[in-house]
Amino acid sequence: MKPAVLAQRLSPLMPMLRCPRCASAFRLTDQSLVCEQNHCYDLSKRGYVNLAPNHDQEAEKYGTDLFESRRIAFEGGFYQPVLGQIAALLSGEPLTVLDVGCGEGWYARMLSQSFPQAQFLGLDISRDAITAAARAQSGANWLVADLKHLPVADHSVDVLLDVLTPADYAEFARVLKPGGKLIKVIPGTDYLCEVRQAVAPWLRNGGSYDNAQVMDHLKQHAKIISANEIRTTTPLTNEQSHAFLRMTPMTFSVPEEVLASLALETITIHMHVLCCTFE
Repeated sequence: MKPAVLAQRLSPLMPMLRCPRCASAFRLTDQSLVCEQNHCYDLSKRGYVNLAPNHDQEAEKYGTDLFESRRIAFEGGFYQPVLGQIAALLSGEPLTVLDVGCGEGWYARMLSQSFPQAQFLGLDISRDAITAAARAQSGANWLVADLKHLPVADHSVDVLLDVLTPADYAEFARVLKPGGKLIKVIPGTDYLCEVRQAVAPWLRNGGSYDNAQVMDHLKQHAKIISANEIRTTTPLTNEQSHAFLRMTPMTFSVPEEVLASLALETITIHMHVLCCTFE
């Protein structure tokens, strides 16, 4: 993508963007975002802007193999019910939607097709993730950025989407408009239970999982106004089994020869879609 084309795409979002270093407003050129203090961030020909240029990308464990595995899982339709629940929480009016920790951008990309009048902005600290997100054609825009220091103006976002991602609720509350929604998706106790069982010796607590701590932390900061639970168990092909064993941080410490010897017959998607406010 030519930088000038990316500049045209970013233009409607300029009122909501701010410099991550000094929090001042940006001006947009055909080549860069430049803030009032002259901090400059180039527009990448790959279709994104890196607003965390000093982050050590080599330290990130989320690499291209993981994102390719996630692509296979998403294209298999396993997360379509989750997407449907999120879409049901978005109104038909024009919205500004911020997807934090967006990874390879599947949710923002799919939602931008269903809500063409909305502005979707996805961000992730992983450059590999945002490169993958920007590679696919969509109506969304993409930033490499830190969710703990969102490059977003106060009270400028209608909906903030947080799917299986760590949260900074002070930052989330800061950027949401009054009455804005936080849509948070967290794992249920049986999420990817087949993977957990297969690699239990390499996991803490033998692979068992309880989301009570995540829920308690959320309730300390936000009010849950609706909750929907999704639970499906679906057969897998060999390719899909391979993908699910490699798409999750749960298997980062598992030797590749062990993963290669495993074959999952089914996979369980168990998730909670929570709609929250900070009022």
